[in-house]
Amino acid sequence: MSDLTPLFKPKSVALIGASANTTKYGYWTAKSLLEGGYKGRVYLITRSGGEILGHETYTDISKVPGDVDLAIIAIAPKYILPVIEQCSAKGVKVGIVVSTGFGETGEEGKKLERKMLATARRGGMRLMGPNCMGMYSAAASINASIIDLAPGNMSLVLQSGNFGIDINFNAKQRNLGYSCWCSIGNQLDLRFSDFVSYIADDEETRVLLLYMEGLRKESEADGRNSIEAARRTSLRRPIAAIKIGRSAAGARAAASHTGSLAGSAKVFDSALKQCGIVRCDSPNELLDVAETFVKSKPAFGRRVAVLTDGGGHGVMATDFCEKYNLEAPVLSEETQNRLRAVLQPHCPIKNPVDLAGTPEHDMWVFDRSLEILLDDPDIDGVIIVGLYGGYKDLSDEFAKLEMDVAKSMADHIARSGKPVVMHSIYQPQHPESLQYLSEHGVPLFDSVQTAVRAMGALVEYSQSRRQLQEEMDAPAPDLPADRMEKANEIFAKVRSEGRVNLVEPEARAVLDAYGLKQAPYYLATNAAEASEYWKKLSAPAAMKIVSPDILHKTDAGGVCLNVRSAEEAAAAYDRLVANGLKYRPDASIFGVMLTPMLPGGVECIIGAIQDSTFGPVIMFGLGGIFVEVLKDVSFRVAPVRMPECLRMIQEIKGAAMLGGVRGKKPCDIPALARTASTVSYMVDELRDIAEVDLNPVFALENGLAIADARIVLRPRG
Repeated sequence: MSDLTPLFKPKSVALIGASANTTKYGYWTAKSLLEGGYKGRVYLITRSGGEILGHETYTDISKVPGDVDLAIIAIAPKYILPVIEQCSAKGVKVGIVVSTGFGETGEEGKKLERKMLATARRGGMRLMGPNCMGMYSAAASINASIIDLAPGNMSLVLQSGNFGIDINFNAKQRNLGYSCWCSIGNQLDLRFSDFVSYIADDEETRVLLLYMEGLRKESEADGRNSIEAARRTSLRRPIAAIKIGRSAAGARAAASHTGSLAGSAKVFDSALKQCGIVRCDSPNELLDVAETFVKSKPAFGRRVAVLTDGGGHGVMATDFCEKYNLEAPVLSEETQNRLRAVLQPHCPIKNPVDLAGTPEHDMWVFDRSLEILLDDPDIDGVIIVGLYGGYKDLSDEFAKLEMDVAKSMADHIARSGKPVVMHSIYQPQHPESLQYLSEHGVPLFDSVQTAVRAMGALVEYSQSRRQLQEEMDAPAPDLPADRMEKANEIFAKVRSEGRVNLVEPEARAVLDAYGLKQAPYYLATNAAEASEYWKKLSAPAAMKIVSPDILHKTDAGGVCLNVRSAEEAAAAYDRLVANGLKYRPDASIFGVMLTPMLPGGVECIIGAIQDSTFGPVIMFGLGGIFVEVLKDVSFRVAPVRMPECLRMIQEIKGAAMLGGVRGKKPCDIPALARTASTVSYMVDELRDIAEVDLNPVFALENGLAIADARIVLRPRG
């Protein structure tokens, strides 16, 4: 992890490219630095000399009398390399290159970036950007950007300056501010993982927000470091993220914007989920989630009570609970009896609890009902929806009552330790009672759906945090000690023959090396051997041609099923070889493989690929139409242990098929998870593998059966 203290808590700052021209970036940044409350030394560097905003300037950084922790570089690309050289010689610890015109513009810009980085590294200087809008740190009262940023309990790491302006405009309307704010641009040197790791230890940050176009990828380690940093941080504080570039057109736009590699959208989504990151789709949704984490108590369960002063809002909230993985249970008899004692007989009290016109006669029913719901040990949180904040319009007496009740409700919420989120149609008017609640730990929204989504985000993070810890605590699979040696011997033989495709017996031998249970298999090189091997099986057999040149065996007539005698096996051998040579006359045929016919089960696929961003990735899905047409598969960045593999299996849409349908017995899901976990460790250890395809795998009531195995190595040269 990089030490970003000189960036977020610098003792001195130099602005290279400062300007007295009020229309220039160098002037706006100088003004932010000088008038934002920063207590350290600020050095303004400009070739023009003179004063800027009443402060002396220097013509280059070498003339600055003191040490410089942080340099903000706002000059044209053609002047950048000598300036980076000067900063390195001066001992600058971190440089922020805000200028544009680098890797995002094409190959020439990328060459310039590489020269910049090499120059900076010679002097031990780290670089942020280029193509960014600077940073802000509340701890140092430093605003090295041109945006009016305020202190608070969010931190934001983003790739788009315009998105930062968008978020900040709306954050100010909500009175939300930042502990750390950084626009990281092209991620030439400092990457998402560096910032995420630093903010993990920032106690003022209650939620970390990310706007991601992609990850800068110089090596596979970049993507995997980001995953690891996010996992560690999610255990300490929530992360919410927007990831754009999910469509093909969006990915192209993201690449041209910051030079980032979007990678596979589905794999990227799965990786974020694997880190416990709460996904958002818009700036408003990101801020809704941020406001909730900043203000609210954490959630410890998904059972919520809905309190409303209007039936429609209550029913709507209850409907949304299901969408956001919340449960609105029928309240206990004890709680219902307590509610009966304070509400009118016509008020529904099972959940939702509907005050049904009572507040017009007794405003305190809000307070008493909320207290009863928070006292219920079977309720983990409360969602209040409806018209609170509007009773002030009835009379001055109601205005005072509404405020008094709000103060009492805030006290109950503070003492309860449970989260409460609120919707009111009057939220846009900012009445005093709602403002008080908002300032005292109650996230407040003008949409019922948004309020329920906010509670769902609290629960999602709580659940993800538990799952991350569960995965970390789970043991790795127990694998044979000599597995890698055996596998690499097979790979060496394959490569010595100029191949990257392992034939099926070779692929199965690699699985054997990793301790995966399989039915017996034999490679016959002539009809007589086929006959003898059938006798060893002494059961109906499946026979498949074995050739590195024939990948689609069925298309070549290279498969024969239900072979029931030694004689049939000999005849089938000759027929399969003849079919293979007819299909491809120049094919190199190694022989024919015999395996026992497998019992029927639910057809699954377990596979692995090398993702361009994250390296080895494991995949699970149901076979047949589910994978071919519906693309119903799940991914995880390898390696993964049993808990995450079980979740991976359960999250596919067709998971119910594995639980037993139409009178069939449930499948052995733990056996599938164990196999997926082993394969994930295999591809993580054997980086020579490009692709694994176990398809089909038959999930059985007890165990599983691997019907076909394929492994492809990475090409070299």
